[in-house]
Amino acid sequence: VVDGRHRGLRIEGPEYETIYAFGGLCMVDDIREIAYLNDLCDRLGMDTMTAGNLAAFTIEASKRKSVAEKIEYGDSDAVAELLKKITRREGIGAILAEGIVHASKKWGLEDLAVHVKGLEPAGYDPRVLKGMGLAYATSDRGACHLRATFYKAELSGMMDPDQIEGKAEMVIDFEDRHTLFDSLIICRFFRDLYPWDILSRIIRGTTGMDLDRKQLQRLAWNITNKAREFNLREGMS
Repeated sequence: VVDGRHRGLRIEGPEYETIYAFGGLCMVDDIREIAYLNDLCDRLGMDTMTAGNLAAFTIEASKRKSVAEKIEYGDSDAVAELLKKITRREGIGAILAEGIVHASKKWGLEDLAVHVKGLEPAGYDPRVLKGMGLAYATSDRGACHLRATFYKAELSGMMDPDQIEGKAEMVIDFEDRHTLFDSLIICRFFRDLYPWDILSRIIRGTTGMDLDRKQLQRLAWNITNKAREFNLREGMS
């Protein structure tokens, strides 16, 4: 940061998701303030997406007078103090530290809380990106944009974002390949460089195992099914 009250602050980013969470949701319109909140989250050990979602949820709850806390959209100092309270479990922070589902039930705002399986979504709106809606709904982690990264297919023009028909198969394909990416410790941002045949070659070259696409898909399905079995056992749909 080269000027302003946070002059001299050095961070990596802020990244898109951080700008979405603190900028778009909390309406903090100064990139320097977003950088400050980004740095604060790093120091507090908080994920910026969940932190921004929780802050925005609290701001709206305050606006509706569902909580006594006074916090307004765009007030980066108030957001920063709220984040500190969450990590210390002080006052309203003790409620928010338990997550958005717990807070929404406590404040009677369950219809306002945006989440899947308790995880708040990333900055890819499923009202526009229909495939991301399916990806969020079926992800074992909830509203995680990285399980299938299907926003790439919709934002790049591979498929019409508003289209519903025909997306299930592609979402499954994306999710299966990324499941193998995790198993092989491959970065998901290389998704376009590693189709099924390349994944087969990587496995053959590193393990000597000769697995075709169907065999790899079966492995991915088994991993996904095991994760779903775990969720069902723990009470998640």
